Amino acid sequence: MRLPDEQEERGSGAAVMGSIAVVSVLILIILAVVFMSNSPKKNSGRKNLQAEASPTPAEETVEFAEGAGDIESLYRENKLRSEDLGFWDLYEDRFPGTEVVAPTEEPEGEPSPSHEPTEEELAGDGKHILVSYRDGTQEWLEISEEIPLHDYDFTRMKSVNGKMAYYEGNKRISRLGVELSEENGEVNFEALKEAGIDFVMLRAGTRGYETGLLTLDESFTSNLEKAEKAGLDIGVYFSSQAVTEQEAVQEAERMLASLASHRIAYPVAFRMDSVENDTSRTDILDKEERTKIADAFLGEVERAGYSAAIYGSKEWLLTQIQDRELKDRDIWLSEQEPIPEYPYQFKMWEYAVGEKIAGVSGVVNYTISFVDYTRR
Repeated sequence: MRLPDEQEERGSGAAVMGSIAVVSVLILIILAVVFMSNSPKKNSGRKNLQAEASPTPAEETVEFAEGAGDIESLYRENKLRSEDLGFWDLYEDRFPGTEVVAPTEEPEGEPSPSHEPTEEELAGDGKHILVSYRDGTQEWLEISEEIPLHDYDFTRMKSVNGKMAYYEGNKRISRLGVELSEENGEVNFEALKEAGIDFVMLRAGTRGYETGLLTLDESFTSNLEKAEKAGLDIGVYFSSQAVTEQEAVQEAERMLASLASHRIAYPVAFRMDSVENDTSRTDILDKEERTKIADAFLGEVERAGYSAAIYGSKEWLLTQIQDRELKDRDIWLSEQEPIPEYPYQFKMWEYAVGEKIAGVSGVVNYTISFVDYTRR
């Protein structure tokens, strides 16, 4: 006969044993799942290798049998690199007829500007200059590094009664001149010299801007003789309307013939002005043609033994000719500004127009020369 306490004890022990069995079964199931998830699939090694291992020309092709060792050992044994991986070949095998383009690296280069430069930035960068065209439009031009820049220090300029002079220390190194033609009427050259003028630039002649007719300035011969008598140094210029190189040579020859018996120390200049409020025969020319015409004229002058120069405003010099082609020519700049904006080298500067001076009943244009051509 069993006691009541013994019966109760045996029942509770059976319950404990049942719980342990259930927990054990659960643990076995979990271990089985973990084991199966960590075991390699039959074809995984082959597929990964097919996608990743692509031999380079410098290495022999290595084939891997199904069920070969793990990926890491294969990399060690065969020294595979990232660039050997054949992902793109695998993609093409799976999708026949599909063109696969491998990704390419973006070429390195200068970053594109984040914005267009403003007017203020262009004006202040020292690399651009603003020009105005005859039709009223404006444009910022880049200053060329191929053309010599002027190196004048305009803090050395002094002006007395409109007469400009350039100094080095206390010594005036510039010379002052005026431009004269038949339009100035009768001129007292002795009075000009006493007023501080060192040289004159005389207009030798013109070509008609419509007819193309060549004419000498009516006062040229008289002005030439009187200027010589007064002891003034002389330069001359021709107002050209040539539309061919042959016409430019004709203009130069016509002018040079009138200089044969005179001492011309200052430049013989080529000048091609635009005609205000009208059209002219030179309007048909492009920059290249104007450049060749100017060069032909100046070449004739130099072959005759004279100093040659080309006259023009800032806009004309920068927009109407190929300044790179004429970079070695002397420039006679016409720009009526306190400080000229023209960036390149120039030897003479017409800085003021319509000025009154003793010896001339009308008005004159002042030119300062930074070069003493009499010493050349």
